[in-house]
Amino acid sequence: MLAIVGGSDRRASGSCLAPDVRTWIASPEQGRAAAVGSTHGADNARQALARLAPSSLTVVGVAHADDACWAEIERVGDGRQETCIVGLRCDDAGAVSRLVWLRAALVPARDAGDGNAAPDARTVLGRYFADLMTSRFREAASRFSADTIYSHPPYAGGSERVLYCGREALLRGWVTDRGRSPAQQIITGLWQRGSRVFVEGVIEGIAGGGSFFSTAQLTADGEIARYVAFYSATRIRA
Repeated sequence: MLAIVGGSDRRASGSCLAPDVRTWIASPEQGRAAAVGSTHGADNARQALARLAPSSLTVVGVAHADDACWAEIERVGDGRQETCIVGLRCDDAGAVSRLVWLRAALVPARDAGDGNAAPDARTVLGRYFADLMTSRFREAASRFSADTIYSHPPYAGGSERVLYCGREALLRGWVTDRGRSPAQQIITGLWQRGSRVFVEGVIEGIAGGGSFFSTAQLTADGEIARYVAFYSATRIRA
């Protein structure tokens, strides 16, 4: 995947794609719009990825299971600096059968020690989502470190991604920018490697609820030190 987007030999690097691969790539709106286009088939996937070339790519975090891999990638290309999260799912032959590539304007990095041990992320994030969904904003903010970095698509009425630096800014933002919402975040997949976490899920409770994806970094004490979220108005098939 990186070879195609980087701009090297596209034909050879496309051999890892399954013939019937489904691909979802976010629009160039850098995480502000919920438009995520889809294509079907290896040739279409190769062409969609090639439209991001040439790019300079740096992998900054990875987590994987036997049949799936997620990575956070910093991309520089087309005059843009982006934070991307990329998810691959493989078939029984090891070829990529699902590819998701999501993009946002570059989010500040956070050295949380990705290789360090951290508590179970499903418990940490489950508590955060439970508090957020019931509008217990102060309790939700307590799940984050005092100097956390939080990046999220625009809330209703907004046109720019939100970026909150610090727990107090996060709490104020939820109260003034987000407010109460009937949206319910349901986790359908989670991958963790040390303190680095990737999550995907669906939104229930609102009309036309789509899919969400995020990457997080946890402290050894189980606080969320950095959180970057993405949203697709169209449900992305698992």
